[in-house]
Amino acid sequence: MRRCLPGDLIEAAALLAASATPQTLLTQLLDQADAAHRYAKHFGRAHPVWGNGSLMARALAEAGPRHPQTHSAQFLSALALLADQLASRKRASAAK
Repeated sequence: MRRCLPGDLIEAAALLAASATPQTLLTQLLDQADAAHRYAKHFGRAHPVWGNGSLMARALAEAGPRHPQTHSAQFLSALALLADQLASRKRASAAK
């Protein structure tokens, strides 16, 4: 997956905050963004469904409601879940 910027985090957290199963959706988003990044590196173009490998492109490709109220508890909880998962993945890849 490409490096995460603030916009990536906001778009993904807004999508997660509106989800009934945010942990499941988060795992799916991160895995698919990673696969899209590998696809883009290999073929030299964005994945036709999942985008260019950024978390924002993957989140925006997902049809569904968004929760754009960044001051809400739902959004902040989703952002914390996302940050924790990204940190765990970074630690795991650094340990390899």
